Amino acid sequence: MAGPTKGNGGRKPRCFAPLDPSAQHGQDLPKLKGVIFDMDGTLCLPQNYMFQEMRAALGIPRSVDILDHIRSLSNEPDAASSNTEQNGGPHSTINSSEPPSEEILSHSTFIADPTPSSPQARAVAKIQAIERRAMTSQRPQPGLQELMAHLTRRGVRKALCTRNFPAPVHHLLSNHLPGEKFEPIITRETGGVKPKPSPEGLWMIAQAWGLDREIHGGLENLNSTAKSTRLDPLELAKRYLGSGLIMVGDSIDDMAAGHRAGAATVLLANDENEELAKHEYTSLSIRRLDELIDILERGFVENK
Repeated sequence: MAGPTKGNGGRKPRCFAPLDPSAQHGQDLPKLKGVIFDMDGTLCLPQNYMFQEMRAALGIPRSVDILDHIRSLSNEPDAASSNTEQNGGPHSTINSSEPPSEEILSHSTFIADPTPSSPQARAVAKIQAIERRAMTSQRPQPGLQELMAHLTRRGVRKALCTRNFPAPVHHLLSNHLPGEKFEPIITRETGGVKPKPSPEGLWMIAQAWGLDREIHGGLENLNSTAKSTRLDPLELAKRYLGSGLIMVGDSIDDMAAGHRAGAATVLLANDENEELAKHEYTSLSIRRLDELIDILERGFVENK
């Protein structure tokens, strides 16, 4: 069920050729390069209570981004822990000489260091504990298996880009989508990229799929567009990198990341997020994942 949206930021509405060859009718439309999915609330039913629990555990209001807050905390070991190390005690796995980094979010860090020794590490441990409890009650979204099986049959690449850490992702895939391939999987632990709403995770996926090598064919057009719009050529190139992709998610972070990456966006709408269907970053909206099957078969058209 497509929902109307407003505005497109001066960008042409995104269109992709139908997956069904018989529906193409000689249309010269770009081919879909792949679909990127969020996880929480997209592949599985929403577990929004998690975020309330996380904010309560961290003592932050709803207006503060959870991951931004964690990155703002000190990564310096507590004095007692530091003294223990100097006296030959257990060695912390956290490198205190470095500023807060993606590595602090690593699951392996907390296996090796069961007693987090810095404010940042303790905050991460708190939210991971909440995520681990929640993952045991994950339930798949209606139409999940049908859509994934269809994309596989059509040879459409699939990837994940989530603000979660790997354990809940692998739990969902192994329990509800065994055998389905998602590659790459970008989590908040992935080095070199900022989490959504940054588009960097989507660009990393596009590069992993080799789409950066296809940019060269459009450089002349990019240079012309850069001159006419006065936009940075590198930024335009990155948007071009994502232009063959669809980002499917349920939050403003998902829509923003997709839009900023130059991708089309699909909102999986529910009673709590349906206002995002009208957001300028949303290309179209659906209520069930398997609604996307018919849309892609007939040809994706951004509802702008």
